[in-house]
Amino acid sequence: MRILFSLFIILFLLSATPAVAQFNSNQFTTPESGIDLQPKFPHPGEIVTATINDYRSSSFGSDLIWVLDGKIVPGTKNKRTITFTAGELGASQAIEVVLTKGEGQNEKLKAVIKPIYLDIIVEPQTRTPDFYIGRALPSMGSVVNATALISGDNTPVSDLVYTWRIGQNVIEGAAIRGQNQVSYTTPMSNKEILSVEIAKIDGTIIAKRFVLIPSVEPVIQFYELSPLFGISNKVISDSIPLIGNSTIIKAEPYYLDSRVYNNPAIIEWKLGGIVTSNQSKNPYEITLERTWAGGSTGLEFHVRDTKQVLQGAKGSTRINF
Repeated sequence: MRILFSLFIILFLLSATPAVAQFNSNQFTTPESGIDLQPKFPHPGEIVTATINDYRSSSFGSDLIWVLDGKIVPGTKNKRTITFTAGELGASQAIEVVLTKGEGQNEKLKAVIKPIYLDIIVEPQTRTPDFYIGRALPSMGSVVNATALISGDNTPVSDLVYTWRIGQNVIEGAAIRGQNQVSYTTPMSNKEILSVEIAKIDGTIIAKRFVLIPSVEPVIQFYELSPLFGISNKVISDSIPLIGNSTIIKAEPYYLDSRVYNNPAIIEWKLGGIVTSNQSKNPYEITLERTWAGGSTGLEFHVRDTKQVLQGAKGSTRINF
């Protein structure tokens, strides 16, 4: 019986098929050697750093000679990193490194650059008064328009593919052909990176740029408004004296989204802590009249959107009678 049981075990082991781990050797390929450029998409006249990116270590023990547009770059022999100046707008440049091994075999690594100007025009759709000499800034929840202007490449805009990103998020979810203009809503952050990558329809990337865009909170500033001379560009700070029998005060909500400015859900004035009925045709202006001999009282203004609650601001000052 023991002999029969032993024979059964031996036959079972002989008939068992071993499990073998399988993998596709094509999944483990060695990266190609090449030249890394920084920046990858230089402007004309910009300093470019070129570095050998030799994953295969084929440069080990080799003589290195750098060649720019067919001419040897002086003082760069056997250097793995060199610098050179990007050429004229739209003019292609070829940077090569020749690796000569001990056996006399040569290998060339090559990269081509084409200096192009790429500018991003950023236009926050927020409120600033006409006399303000600064620029409008985005605020959380406000709309921003951006336009990419490229110079140095003759490809029509309609034949270029644009990938816009705000932070890590692709605007509109994908790259879009011919879309050199986008609009996006400012995210909840005090600053964000807006970037655009431009490629030809065959996938060749020709330019890329990013800009750091700050985000601020809307703020109320008060100004005195004269029926004869218009608005004063001097901000009312802590208080304003009422010299005559009346004065007009205007509230300017800097960096408030234009949509909220034009159609606010909440807009109110308070005088002495009490909501005041404003008879002015412009809800951002209020006429104050002298009603007693002296003293002072607080003046408050509040504007806000009820859907985008961060789109709003409060401000206050004092009126001295």
